Amino acid sequence: MTTQALCEERMVFLVRNALLVAHQEMGGGDQWPVVKDTIYKIMKDWEDLKTERNIDAELKIHLYAQIQKMEEGLDECSPETRELIEPKIKEWREICDAYFCDVDRNAVMYNEASVPMHIKRMNAMLSTMEEEDAVDA
Repeated sequence: MTTQALCEERMVFLVRNALLVAHQEMGGGDQWPVVKDTIYKIMKDWEDLKTERNIDAELKIHLYAQIQKMEEGLDECSPETRELIEPKIKEWREICDAYFCDVDRNAVMYNEASVPMHIKRMNAMLSTMEEEDAVDA
């Protein structure tokens, strides 16, 4: 696991634990189904993200290997065939490079309207705890 993945995983578990503490602070009553559902969905999102990342990593290996084989096979092609195929292989490599490049997180826009409901619930529960802590301090 990379340092970033470990950091992300620690944050996910920190949020999960904070939601459990929030439930206890709220008196452990009727809100448990909501807290439990929110925790479940956050953990499910995390597992889905890890799976997607693993698939992408495996896909990257195989796609680049296949492109490499096609580039090596160009030497065996006739000039006419090579002229037709070479631009396509170049385009495929550019598409793969674009897909697998690192994303500049500062360039990504955050759309509040597209945030899943369980994330909104989590933010509301945690902000409630922060407000109570501020009052208690």
